[in-house]
Amino acid sequence: MATAKFHVSMAEDVLKQVEERGEARSTIITRDLERLYTLYRRALRHVDLSVDEACLITDALNGSLMTADTAHLLWASVEDAIKYEGLQKKWGVDGKALVEKIRGLTEFECMAVIDAAEKFWNNEKYRDQDMRDGIAECFGIDLDQKKEDE
Repeated sequence: MATAKFHVSMAEDVLKQVEERGEARSTIITRDLERLYTLYRRALRHVDLSVDEACLITDALNGSLMTADTAHLLWASVEDAIKYEGLQKKWGVDGKALVEKIRGLTEFECMAVIDAAEKFWNNEKYRDQDMRDGIAECFGIDLDQKKEDE
């Protein structure tokens, strides 16, 4: 695997946690990020969202900064966006049912959903395509399979 070298800055408390895992900082950071992203992909498989529900969530999170400490409040962010921005109408989604679905997610599943939405908003490649296609890719939603299921 090719390796890219670059400078990274991190909070001292995070650096301390990296250093607690060994001296090879670069290897540890790479390993841990690989683990995290793999777990996010696996968690998203357990989150049964339609592409329109994922679009609504992603739309609701546009410009939001959610942390590990606020991820469990994803449902509230989505509920507010539905209430104040009318996103349930825009995406043709039952807003109340979606909020309840999100409330049933684990904290880690919420983090995976947030990560997928951030991946969409922070990657220019999705700007030149239909939003649903980009969202489906970020959330691991197979649009062909969803059509067969309907």
